[in-house]
Amino acid sequence: MPRLALALAALLAPAGASAADPPRAEPAPKKEPAYRTKSPRYGLLAFGPEGKDRVWLVQDGDTLYVDRNGNGDLTEPGETVTAAKPKNGRAPDEGEFSFEIGDLTAGGRTHKGVGVYVTPLSRYESPSIARRPDVKAALAKDPKATVVVIRADVEVPGLKGGGIGGRLSFSAGFIDLNGVLQFAEKPADAPVVHLGGPLQVTFYGELPGLRVGRGGEFVLVVGTPGVGPGTFAMLHYLDTIPKDAKPVAEVTYRPAKPGDAPFKEKFEIRDRC
Repeated sequence: MPRLALALAALLAPAGASAADPPRAEPAPKKEPAYRTKSPRYGLLAFGPEGKDRVWLVQDGDTLYVDRNGNGDLTEPGETVTAAKPKNGRAPDEGEFSFEIGDLTAGGRTHKGVGVYVTPLSRYESPSIARRPDVKAALAKDPKATVVVIRADVEVPGLKGGGIGGRLSFSAGFIDLNGVLQFAEKPADAPVVHLGGPLQVTFYGELPGLRVGRGGEFVLVVGTPGVGPGTFAMLHYLDTIPKDAKPVAEVTYRPAKPGDAPFKEKFEIRDRC
């Protein structure tokens, strides 16, 4: 979808930002607490155009350690978040946790409404999800495997969104084209979710199958790729992409016979989710 990608990328790139390589994971937090469980799980948030501002997340059972000031020290006061109790008195499923982080600061910018939500992968029973090879592989490895969703209202200079205080709202996980978002057993393997970086357009969830003469639908999302499966951070584009912006997608079909010219169609994208 080159025309669509170009149209939206030019419209949405943060002021002064240019295309950058995905941020790399770091070896480990500089200082860690004594964990209660034997299997803490690591994730990393990267903020800014180049993803240089880092915030470690470490899940230790029903506790999440959050490096709120981005200095790599997880032992400081206020960096422990206990899982919220489910609403309406409902008993949580095994492995289900909701961590409401609130505010955190990285690189001199304050991001709000940050939340991390951990859910058993087996709860997602949609046939389109259950048949995916990456989902089957994760459940085969661990029937109790959990996946993660991360949400945040991010301060991005030069852009206004529908989040708290005009911030841009992003969400990542639990799944994207590359797989499911899971925290890692080792810091060096931590998935990196890049928030507020250069934006691009991709397909949501899975690649569509389109054929000449047949109807079909596909869903596109705008956001920033991270490092690792499930890390694509989707932009909630309310108040960011103008309502009258109608990009054009150009689809090129492979020829039916060898030697024939490829067939091309253009579509004006009008509908928004």
